[in-house]
Amino acid sequence: MCNLHEQFGDFHDNISLSNTKKEDLRRGRDALRQKVRNYFKEKDMKIPDFCGQGSFMMKTVVNPIGDNEYDIDDGIYLKGYQDTDEDWPATSTVHSWIKKAVENHTSEPPQDKNTCIRVIYAKNYHIDLPSYIIKDDVAYLAHKAKGWIESDPKAMTDWFINENKDTGDQLRRVVKYIKAWKDYQNKDSKQVDLCGLAITILAANNFYYESGRDDKSLLGTLTSIIDELESDFVCNKPVTPKDEDLFEGFSSTKQTNILSKLKSFRDTLEAAIDEDNEKKACEKLRGKLGERFPEGEDNSTDDEFVKSSGPTIIRSDGRSA
Repeated sequence: MCNLHEQFGDFHDNISLSNTKKEDLRRGRDALRQKVRNYFKEKDMKIPDFCGQGSFMMKTVVNPIGDNEYDIDDGIYLKGYQDTDEDWPATSTVHSWIKKAVENHTSEPPQDKNTCIRVIYAKNYHIDLPSYIIKDDVAYLAHKAKGWIESDPKAMTDWFINENKDTGDQLRRVVKYIKAWKDYQNKDSKQVDLCGLAITILAANNFYYESGRDDKSLLGTLTSIIDELESDFVCNKPVTPKDEDLFEGFSSTKQTNILSKLKSFRDTLEAAIDEDNEKKACEKLRGKLGERFPEGEDNSTDDEFVKSSGPTIIRSDGRSA
């Protein structure tokens, strides 16, 4: 059997954003914040607050393959509208404010999406700017088509950070492994229709902790995810609005395809761990994860495999006791 923890560690380094790319994102974010502040000040409106959200704040961003873009979300929180929603501006109006504020910031015009204004940079990344109003401690998103809807991305970030805190960052790495697998599967055509948020929620809800063994942690987590989806193909947000199912409207064909791809990944990982030769094990995984996964050494690992001193005791939340 192979212990592939070290190889997954190298893979993690390969799929993580470099410090240069992280700095590019922060610099772009800060410049856009100043643009928005200046616009609101010029219009004699209260200057909003800002709060980063999404995968960048959770530290689960994966370096994209090829020409795919990576991104961050930076929430804009409007002030002065907390008393009654009767006086709130139309969501389309809020979108127009933000779009005007960031016009001409990059060579490509900003895009007005339903949930945000998107600013696209030449270095293969974009920054999404959703807008919110907070009333009675509840955040409402300016959705261009649906109006003001409950949405609390900060709570989502806080939830994930809390789920990850006692895992030695293993949960965070497992999320990135699954994201990188999805990206590689989708590099030529969209084969795995799973968004990053769904992957994050499924991994956290089904996380299997194995100290010093990211390969076994990933295997246990994938197995639990598959079992859960076979029982009930849903992915509800753990924060407001909790009744929002990210898989709502998925056809039976799409559900079957997702489960089939997950099972194939799980089975390949299990076969790789059962291999006696590290290079052969890595070859199997490179078929699912791409060339960013290391090639491994051409040697048998039977004599090097070390069993743990005792069985891992798993709590009801999937972590070891």
